[in-house]
Parts: sequence; C-alpha cells; structure tokens
Amino acid sequence: MEVRDQDVLFWELADHLVTKHGFQAIHVSGDRKQLWLERNTKDEVSVLSLSKIDMSWSRGLDEFMKQTLRQFQMLKTPSKRKEVHYYNIYITSIAPVDDWKSKTGEILYTDASKKRPMHTKLFASSIGAHHGDDLHRFLKGFKAEEGFPTREDMLEHEPKIKEDRTTVKRKRVLRQMEREREEVTRVFTYGKPRFTMILLAAILLVFLLLETRGSSQDVLALIDLGAKYNPAIDAGEWWRLVTSMFLHIGIFHLIMNALALFYLGTAVERIYGSTRFIFVYLFAGLIGSIASYAFTAQVSAGASGAIFGCFGALLYFGLVHKELFFKTMGKSLLIILGINLVFGTVVPMVDNGAHIGGLVGGFLAASIVQLPNVKTSLMRSVAGAVALVSLGVGVFLYGYHSDGASNPLPLVEMQMSQELLEEERYDEAYEVMEAVIDQAEAPEAFFVIGNSEIGRGNYEEAKAYYEQAIEENPAFHEAVYNLGYTYYQLGDEEQGRQYVEEALDMDPGNEHYEDFYEKMEGNGQ
Repeated sequence: MEVRDQDVLFWELADHLVTKHGFQAIHVSGDRKQLWLERNTKDEVSVLSLSKIDMSWSRGLDEFMKQTLRQFQMLKTPSKRKEVHYYNIYITSIAPVDDWKSKTGEILYTDASKKRPMHTKLFASSIGAHHGDDLHRFLKGFKAEEGFPTREDMLEHEPKIKEDRTTVKRKRVLRQMEREREEVTRVFTYGKPRFTMILLAAILLVFLLLETRGSSQDVLALIDLGAKYNPAIDAGEWWRLVTSMFLHIGIFHLIMNALALFYLGTAVERIYGSTRFIFVYLFAGLIGSIASYAFTAQVSAGASGAIFGCFGALLYFGLVHKELFFKTMGKSLLIILGINLVFGTVVPMVDNGAHIGGLVGGFLAASIVQLPNVKTSLMRSVAGAVALVSLGVGVFLYGYHSDGASNPLPLVEMQMSQELLEEERYDEAYEVMEAVIDQAEAPEAFFVIGNSEIGRGNYEEAKAYYEQAIEENPAFHEAVYNLGYTYYQLGDEEQGRQYVEEALDMDPGNEHYEDFYEKMEGNGQ
C-alpha cells in the first residue's frame, strides 16, 4: 500500500528529533496517529504532541487543541525548577482553506499561573497545496533545522522508496521507545522481593513469640527478648542494636511497619537485588538503633530505622537516575518522607533519632553497594564506607559518653517496676528503682519505689518515700492516700485516717479511697 505524504512527514520529523536532537519517544497511540516526544535539558523541558489530522476547514480545530491541552495537563508535571514548554504539532495533508492561523496562533496554558504555555503548529505535507506553518523555522527554535530534508527531498521519490524510507524511520522511532521501556523495566525488576517476604515473616513470628511471653507492650517482655535498652547496652549487650529491629510494640506498630516494609522493601529489593538489599537494610537498621541509643532514653524497638533506610536507598537511586526517579516515584516518595519526618518531630513518643539515623545509614549503605548494571565508582564506595563507619562509631561514642539521652523522669524503670509489682516481684521492683532513685527528682519515682517497699513490708521506708513524693507534688493524691495507708499499717490509725480524708478531698468519689476509709471507720468503732 502506497505511503501517504502525511505519513512521510510525520515519521521523518519524529525520526529527526529522536535520532539527532535528543528527544525521546514516550508514547504512541494505538492507531499511530499521535506520538509524544520529550527532551529534558539542564534548563528546560520540551514536550511535543505530534498528531496526524485531516480537515479541509478549520471547524473543530479548537476542539482538537482543547483535547490535546487536557492530555498535557494529565502528564506528570516536570520539575518546577525548569522552564517547561508544550508543543502541539498537527501534520495534515493540506492546510484548511479558511483562516486556521487565528486558532493555532492562540497560546493556551496548561496551568493557572500561565507559566507553562502550549504552542500549536500546523504543518502541511503535500507540495503545492495549502501550506501550513514554516517547519524549518519551527525546528530552528530547537536548533534542529540542520539536516532536515525539504519537502522535495522527502516526497519526490518513487512510491516504493518513500514507503521503505518511512518504514525504516517509523521502526527506528518505535524501537527507541521500546528500548526505553525495556530499560525502565530492567531497572525496576532486577531482583525479586524474597528477603522482604522473609523479613515480614520474621517480624510476625517474633511478635507472636513476644505475645506468648506476656505482651508486646510489656517493657519487661520487650527487654527480655532484646529491645533497645540503654543500661543493658552500656553493660555490654550490644547485640540489642540488631535484635531490636525485629521487635514491635503493639499491633498497630507492627501493622504500620509491616505495610511500610512491604511497599518500600519490595521496591528497594527489586531495584538493588536481594544481596544489596540485605546489606542496606541491616546497616540502616543498625545506624538507626545507634542513633536511638544516643538520643532516646526510652526502651525502643521496631524496624523503623531499617525502613527509613529503604527511603535512603531510594534517594540514592534518585541521585543516580534523576530523570527516571522524578518520572516515576520521586515526588510521591519525597512527600511521604517529609510527612513522616514532620510527624516524628511533633509526636513525642516517635523515635525520630532512629528514623533519621536509618535514613542516612540507608543512603550511605546504598552508596557502598551501588546500583546494579551501573558503572561503579570505587571512590564513591570507599567514601560511603568511611562515612558509614564514622557515623556509626561517632554517634555511638556520643551516646555512651554523654547524658544526651538521659531523662530526669526514669519512665522506663518506673514502667518496669510497675510491671514487676503487678507480678508481685517486689524485690526486683525495688532493685530497678533503687538504681535510679538517687538521680530522680520526680514525685512519680518516689511513689513507685514506695509501692515496692510496701510490697516488701518495709512500711517505714515506704512512708519516707511517699513523704518525698508529696513534698515534690502536694497535689499527688495517690501518694497522699498511700501515705495514709502506710500510717494505718504502722498502727497510727488517726494519722492514717487524716491522710485518707485528705486524698478524698483531692479526688472526691474515688471508690477505692472511700472503701478503705469506711474500713478504717468500722475498725475504729
């Protein structure tokens, strides 16, 4: 079948821009009547919609233009730092006989700020017919006019020659587009997410084990199974920096981290492969745990540091493949990362030290192993290794020698002691609080150690601790009540009744206080 002059010009122009002037074919319609081209330079982005149309009159041309405008608006927005131009190019056999230039000459904008215009051009292919815009002048704007044939060079050939030339150029453009797709597929499917699935299974099994040992929210059970606990690490249990990565505090914490690991871990393992992913995940988690040790006094656990390491690895991918990164995941990833960092900053209980440490650790670990099928840089790997080791050692030494992670309110020890009291392990509860009570200046600490002394039967010692708690906080009605209970147990019923009454005044309607007060009144009678 004889090739049309319109087809000749369409594929000649597309091949010229793709093979000689840095444009990429990014999409072709099913009927091959519309082709999308893009060129991304240091300063600007040019996007072309190249379409074949036929019309004798310009009626309906404005609707064609609006349709293309909507298509441009649906495209992923290029970087705001670059100037973006959209070009709507129509290839027609002959130009419409009426005034079409008044329509194509109108500049439409793809954005409300009118910073991203759509320019429309109409080029006629046939020799001697109604001619459209000057194609060579248009190409000159891209510095691409050199080497582009005249209409005579394109069209004054035997039909067989024109057809063969057009077929070669069409295949070359479409093959280039196919190679781009294959490259993207190759980059994002290098590995299979096997280790991600193993990790998910591991943290689920550990969670179930933790629940059988008590509860995933019990501090004692968490510490027993390897959570990050600074005093234990100071005592030489450095393995907690790794084991804490597999523990989670509560079902919500587990679900959120499991979902994040499924999506981020799968992406990283597909891009980097399993071996590199294991390296990135473990070292990011380790740096996250070290940062948590240095900057957070609380018991902590979870895969968050390693998961943020996946963010870091994807950021390194973006550094190497900038254009592909922003065409695919880039903007969404940066938004999600920003939200998580802000959330970690404003919510007190979130271990943002582990998050930031894991993020940086993951980036540096990725720079060491580097991306597969990319020319490696030994110097970059060495620099990444030096930075990763320096960061880990430096932050650990900071945490070991400083009081940056100390807390005047020993929440961890108080919670541990409270759990021991609930299990009637009074001596152990006392030992936990005894180790920190000299540094604590909080009424809650005196209250908890007083409770442990009550359990041990040491009422005089308990009385002294409750009095210290009330001295620090006179409105601490629980301590006032316990002081009254202690006096009663020591045989001073009058003093005991006085303190229980005072506690009732502070907390009217407390059934526990009322029951004990009635008991005292009954015994007094």
